[in-house]
Amino acid sequence: MAYSESQIRNEALIELNNSARGKLTTTELIELLESRLQPTGKDAEILDGRSDTYFSQKVRNLVSHRNQGTGLSSQDLAIYDSDDESWTITDKGRAKLDQPNLDL
Repeated sequence: MAYSESQIRNEALIELNNSARGKLTTTELIELLESRLQPTGKDAEILDGRSDTYFSQKVRNLVSHRNQGTGLSSQDLAIYDSDDESWTITDKGRAKLDQPNLDL
């Protein structure tokens, strides 16, 4: 099963909320999500000319799409700090997790 970017955003919010500090780097998010979701198929394949997988690229898209309406920060669900490449969940992000149909 290939994960959609929407599913990955949902799972990233869960991981941020579960983090003791409410904050994770993109690298930490990738590691946690890969461990928990165990991507297979296309998601587990290495991108041509790269060293990362399709799945890890989707997680990285949370950063690159942050100003395009599809990232966590564009929806005010998390704040990205480019200095340490970390994400911090917002109150709106926590509230989103409390909704019965988590669909970002």
